Amino acid sequence: MFEFNILSRAKKNKARLAEFNTPHDKLITPELAFVATEGELKAIPKEYIPKLPVNLIIVNTYHLWTKKIVDKIYHLSNGRDLDGNTVHDYANFQKPTMSDSGGFQVFSLGFGKSQGVGKIANIFPEEDQKGGVEVLGIPAARSRELSNPKRALTVKKLRQNLLFDTGNPLNISDEGVEFTFNEEKLMLSPEKSMQIQQQIGADIIFAFDECTSPLNTYEYTKKALSRTHEWLKRCVKYLQINQRTVVRNQNSGKSDKSDSLSSDFRPLTSDFSEKQALFAIVQGGEYEDLRLQSAKFMAKLDVPGYGIGGSLGMSKEDMHNIIDWTISNLPEEKPRHLLGIGQVKDIFDCIERGIDTFDCVIPTREARHRILYTLKGRVNVKKMKNVDEVFDKTCRCAACSQSVTFVQLAQLFSQKDPRAFFFATVHNIQFYTDLMSIIRESIESNKLSSLKDKYLRYYS
Repeated sequence: MFEFNILSRAKKNKARLAEFNTPHDKLITPELAFVATEGELKAIPKEYIPKLPVNLIIVNTYHLWTKKIVDKIYHLSNGRDLDGNTVHDYANFQKPTMSDSGGFQVFSLGFGKSQGVGKIANIFPEEDQKGGVEVLGIPAARSRELSNPKRALTVKKLRQNLLFDTGNPLNISDEGVEFTFNEEKLMLSPEKSMQIQQQIGADIIFAFDECTSPLNTYEYTKKALSRTHEWLKRCVKYLQINQRTVVRNQNSGKSDKSDSLSSDFRPLTSDFSEKQALFAIVQGGEYEDLRLQSAKFMAKLDVPGYGIGGSLGMSKEDMHNIIDWTISNLPEEKPRHLLGIGQVKDIFDCIERGIDTFDCVIPTREARHRILYTLKGRVNVKKMKNVDEVFDKTCRCAACSQSVTFVQLAQLFSQKDPRAFFFATVHNIQFYTDLMSIIRESIESNKLSSLKDKYLRYYS
């Protein structure tokens, strides 16, 4: 069912045009997955979803699980794993879908929370505020180290202090991760993540991993990497057992629960899953030896695809290095997904390095914060409240097609009218889908570099 075919390659870099066959149509890459955290694109009515040019969405396993939405999704298929459309019906989206594993919440609700490091706003601490205490969330007891500029240490030197590996509000063990939700203790393990994702029914699912912080030390990152590798093997084993049980049940019409997780581990073969493709996630932080170790480990498992996740370093340069190290050690014939990245410049830079798919909240989240993406750069609606022009004359979104102006949008936002969020969101979605489409065309015509130069005049 899942087949990845490279259609064209750029001559001057590692960019490639490809198609990934899924149970819900072909996905042409490079492509961006829009984030539908709880199975919905915020500000967009479900009945309008089929009218959007969106080709790929990603849902959030942790939130679907803790908010009991997965139960609603599962019931849509009458309790049959993957026999119904599950999340596709729930989201009213009959195209390829992804589901994360819950691994990002291991970071965002863990060290990310205690250290004040956010995935989008300040994932690259050195670029956001050079050694800034406020951005990095450095514990008050250690802020004195930065109070005197003459004695200030770089973030990398500060990170060598093991205090950055303490104070995690989550309980992480080899078994899994214990979260607290509504004062209830919940354990998310590799097996539980796989079970939930099967109930969600996304086409592409991710292995449960420990997503580390850019401020974690080498020692901690190494331990987390080892744990991630063991968790991957457990994810694979769970899927193998579950699939064998499903096949036997379908053939015999009887329930068979005789398999257990104590069976010998075997690599996941390409033709193992017909309805869901498991992507392994390469971890290792910004450390070259750990990234190489992880990439080589993942490459030995014949999974349908690979994700690159976790801390991508302290700067964009670190991110580029990490991608280069990783991709050079992954199978050329498999798709590669970069988790959580979606700035325009980053998309170009990473596609040139061989990335096939991305996911990011930027297009929709920034729309709700009055930021529009146009061919002439990011625009803050607050600063355009007196401009009586459409957002972009060449745009085909519902807002621009109806000649909605900046003045009108600003008024709608000031009134907190739901149409403001709708118009801004559909516009940003259209911008990003058009961007990805033009990028695909430029790879095929070998004009990616010139296209990048054109966009980077406004998105540097």
